[in-house]
Amino acid sequence: MQLGVVDVIIIISHPILGSIVAYLLYKQWTSLKKFTSSSFDSDHLIRIRLQHEKNGKLLGSLVGVTILLAIVAEAYRGIVLDVPLSGLISLHGWLGIILFLGAMGMRKTGTRISEENQVGKDTREQKRTHSKLGGAMMVLLVIIVFLGFLRLLQVLG
Repeated sequence: MQLGVVDVIIIISHPILGSIVAYLLYKQWTSLKKFTSSSFDSDHLIRIRLQHEKNGKLLGSLVGVTILLAIVAEAYRGIVLDVPLSGLISLHGWLGIILFLGAMGMRKTGTRISEENQVGKDTREQKRTHSKLGGAMMVLLVIIVFLGFLRLLQVLG
């Protein structure tokens, strides 16, 4: 079957957006790890933290959009290109949904940390949980990206 330009754009839109979001998630994960409180003044650290919070709120939505785009692209392949809808039940897809749930959990814990910081509560335990969840998500992200690469080769092959 010969693919047209529109077909290719629709098929590769999810891998392209997914790669961008994966990079942004990685940058978000490392954004606070490279700074120590002694290396910068407190105003600079506050700006970095506020940017981290702002980006964190956006990233959960971007993961959701990436998943929706994958579903749309797979539906397009099934309906227009008459390909079986096997991608909707792949390990890559299910892990993507787990990543989305993790992103929502990260958003929730991050919001709680921010709110409790504003009232002066101790947030060390929540920060530790937030950080460990972020590390687990990075491992999951590497697996998803690898499986997605293999899936793209299968789809384009």
